[in-house]
Amino acid sequence: MSEDDTFFIDNELRIACADAVELVTEFLDDALSPEDRANFEIHLSLCEGCQAFLDQINRTITLTSESKTTTVDVLPDNFDALLDALDSATSKPETGD
Repeated sequence: MSEDDTFFIDNELRIACADAVELVTEFLDDALSPEDRANFEIHLSLCEGCQAFLDQINRTITLTSESKTTTVDVLPDNFDALLDALDSATSKPETGD
């Protein structure tokens, strides 16, 4: 058995992409067992998709931690006009019962 064979079981990576995705948080929190961490890192070294996923998670963490001092206005400038238009469109005409 070659050294490369230790990364695989029946020609498959020791952990699947779905398993790697489940382990990302523990990996980032440094909470994986040494064996799981090694298998995760081996998987990452061989899987571009999971490398991209981990990169996206790291970028999201960076962006959200940087934006703590930044406020974002989530309402459009014309929010009140939109509410009025929606109210008009959904209002039922009053009947003279």
